[in-house]
Amino acid sequence: MKIFLDDLCETERKSWMPRDYVGVKNFTEFKNLLEESLNRNEKIEGISFDNGLGDGETEGWEIAKWLTQEHPEIFADDPELNVHSANPAGRQNLEHYISLGQQHYRELIEAKERPSPWREIER
Repeated sequence: MKIFLDDLCETERKSWMPRDYVGVKNFTEFKNLLEESLNRNEKIEGISFDNGLGDGETEGWEIAKWLTQEHPEIFADDPELNVHSANPAGRQNLEHYISLGQQHYRELIEAKERPSPWREIER
């Protein structure tokens, strides 16, 4: 599975999307497609990120951050990760979280698998 995250993936930027990618417009579509793929044991082979996904929507860098926190195992398979955003600050933030996931996925997986210390307090 290869995912192209862009709010304009069905209109103006449809021609930007490589042939073998599936387009999603926002975080909800991204999360649903990603988690459905993982539930089917389908490997995530690539993700291309846009940052600005429309007013009121979660930005691409926030999605990349979520990905490192919730699914760091994706980085273990060394997927093709690209940023096609023209926004300089958004691009920098996206590249930061992609690099973080690529360099530290082992530690991120270990941290995710540890029991939460907050559950002890809640008891």
